[in-house]
Amino acid sequence: MLFSMLVLVLFTFFVGSIGISFSQEPIDLDILSKLLIPSIDLLHHNSKNSVDWYEFFTNATFSVSIAFFGIFIASFFYKLVFSSLQNLNLFNLFQKSVPKKMIADKIIDVIYDWSYNRGYIDAFFEVSLIASVRKVAKFNYFFDRQVIDGIPNGIGISSFFIGEAIKYVGGGGGGGDEFLRIFSFLY
Repeated sequence: MLFSMLVLVLFTFFVGSIGISFSQEPIDLDILSKLLIPSIDLLHHNSKNSVDWYEFFTNATFSVSIAFFGIFIASFFYKLVFSSLQNLNLFNLFQKSVPKKMIADKIIDVIYDWSYNRGYIDAFFEVSLIASVRKVAKFNYFFDRQVIDGIPNGIGISSFFIGEAIKYVGGGGGGGDEFLRIFSFLY
């Protein structure tokens, strides 16, 4: 398992070097190489091809702000019980001085309980899939025990009773043969 993870990490490290020309000579390869080679040579920067840092920061601000917003929400919902700010003489914003819960705290608790159960997906999975599979398994078990196993058992018990009946009727002389012929035509 460790070897496969190391191989995946190795390819992940060097995936960025695909398409980078390490020499200054132009490379005329196939269509895939032309698609993978970037239009800007990343190893040898020219002043006219350099990236405008203002444009880079304006483009990256949106995605970085989404990531920070997600981190803030996660730290707000899944905060540690112990806060290092409680030991200081600062006002802790997360600790309420009011003993009863506010409406916002109740909403946060509901969202936390909902996300703790993975959005009730486990409960829905239990009700819909696992319960139906259990019902099908119980029906299969009943059908196997009563019908599939019951047919040979019924034939065995009926042949036992029919044999006893033939022996009982046949002891009187000749009447059992007619019963045997009728029974052989039925089966």
